[in-house]
Amino acid sequence: MNIFYCPNAALNEHCELDETESTHLVKVLRKRENDELYVFDGKGKLFEARIEGIGKKQTAIHVFRLVEVEEQNKPRLHIAIAPSKNIERLEWFAEKATEIGVAEITPIICKHSERKDIRLDRIEKILLGASKQSVKLTIPKLNPVTKVETFIKSVKEVDRRFIAYCDEKSIHLKDAYHGGFSAVIMIGPEGDFTREEVLLAEQNDFETVSLGKSRLRLETAGIYATTVFNLANEE
Repeated sequence: MNIFYCPNAALNEHCELDETESTHLVKVLRKRENDELYVFDGKGKLFEARIEGIGKKQTAIHVFRLVEVEEQNKPRLHIAIAPSKNIERLEWFAEKATEIGVAEITPIICKHSERKDIRLDRIEKILLGASKQSVKLTIPKLNPVTKVETFIKSVKEVDRRFIAYCDEKSIHLKDAYHGGFSAVIMIGPEGDFTREEVLLAEQNDFETVSLGKSRLRLETAGIYATTVFNLANEE
């Protein structure tokens, strides 16, 4: 199924696809006036629409049917992850986590972080593309880059909070989380969180967990945690 992003889509309303979406619709798929297509608003709704007019940079459509509404009360996963020195690894994580199921991503800066700046606009495009590819009707929220201490203290209204740390004494995430609740999971940089960062998290109601015996790259750890969360919530 090809779906197109139209943030202003609403039932029985007229709206326009932007230049990027229009180019794919018209020049790649060769759609014409009166052809029908699926559009989603990125906030959980899928619609059927009809092409009304094709311009040089935009395509006018009429939304005439609500096809699906994504469940909004299901457990939500928020991954806070330290950007890697090679930004492509973080981008790969963002794409695959979206396909599996993540609601929110926050890049965090830790003491051992190798990168402190990222292009949010580039990652937002990846999140959109992955949402379309996997037919996820809600695009994950991408937050600004945040210092780890600030992030830890800002997390308030979340059911479960976890920080992944390479400590043999820590309980495994799959044994600590059994589904049914929204969660925040923190993934540290290649050098891991410092002990001070872990203690601060624990003082703010985070549970220290393990992701297994293997030492994982941060993007692998992020996908591992995302998978554990989604498996725990499968019906």
